[in-house]
Amino acid sequence: MLQKMSKILHIVTAFPRSDSEDSMTPWLISLLRGIEARGFHNVVVAPAYKGLGDQTVFGIEVRRFRYFIRRWEDLTHDEATPVRLARKPWYLLWVPFMLLSGRNFVRKIIGKEKFDIVHIHWPIPMAFVGAPAYGKIPTILHFYTAETSMIRRYPAIKPFFKKYIRDADRVIALTSYGAQQAKSVYDREIDIVPYGTKFPESAPEVVFPGDRTPKRILFVGRLVERKGVRYLIEAMPEILRKLDAELIIVGGGPLLEELKRTASGAGVADRVRFTGIVPAEEKERWYSESDLFVLPACFDRHGDTEGQGVVLLEALSHGKPVVASAVGGIVDIVKHEKTGLLVPEKDPHALAEAITR
Repeated sequence: MLQKMSKILHIVTAFPRSDSEDSMTPWLISLLRGIEARGFHNVVVAPAYKGLGDQTVFGIEVRRFRYFIRRWEDLTHDEATPVRLARKPWYLLWVPFMLLSGRNFVRKIIGKEKFDIVHIHWPIPMAFVGAPAYGKIPTILHFYTAETSMIRRYPAIKPFFKKYIRDADRVIALTSYGAQQAKSVYDREIDIVPYGTKFPESAPEVVFPGDRTPKRILFVGRLVERKGVRYLIEAMPEILRKLDAELIIVGGGPLLEELKRTASGAGVADRVRFTGIVPAEEKERWYSESDLFVLPACFDRHGDTEGQGVVLLEALSHGKPVVASAVGGIVDIVKHEKTGLLVPEKDPHALAEAITR
């Protein structure tokens, strides 16, 4: 059993560069802060970004390793690494430098400092970086699902990573879908450890149908392809024929302007509100003031999809009904007709039917 003040080394592909950054992984920050609050000490090892060095971000100690010329040190952070490699294949040239530099950095840090656990997030490819800890420090691999798309895209690396999965002390996944994906690389025991969410400080206000018009449909998340927001916007004309409603989209991301054009093209720009990135307090307010939450996730062109869908837990903790696509880890949270409604991915009509039931 770990004692309080045990030191945990987390190896990640990217970590926020400041407290104000719109993180792609807010749930990871919540996890680490929760661990810190329980008396443990985290040290995060992440690739540098354009020369950025060691920091304290959100109260968490971050050590960054250099791996390339400063101006070109941007393989990670701006977008998910599998997406960057798919969009800009020449970044594959950066990968060996990042992995070898990271591995050497980990070898040095575990040689100088005592760690009780090494926790490797996104094991494909970060298990290579954490390999010096194998056999010396208890090692956990943590699968989220995005990393397994790398195996599908580059099958030649599969035998290489089998060894790391086989020899890890523990392997965990967010959901049954994530465990299934990890087992497709190497079949071994995998523990499913889903992320949770904090319940609101006070009991959520329950707004009953008929109490407010227009009805507020809420989406919260990063505006990237796998979130499927395009299909929710495309469902709005059909929704509006049956229901006086407005769609609130909370979050930012690379597809923001494209989605605004989608709303204009569908003739619903006046019924779709983009709030951009908002503080946690304002996000809580949107949850409280919505009537329905929708997560229209899908498989993107790179084969990635929703690993779990923590926003669904947040919506449910506020007492909101939810509609979501039946993909990835979502099906562990939303049980059709029990904890919400599930619909096929990329289907605006199915979304409209479920939303207006």
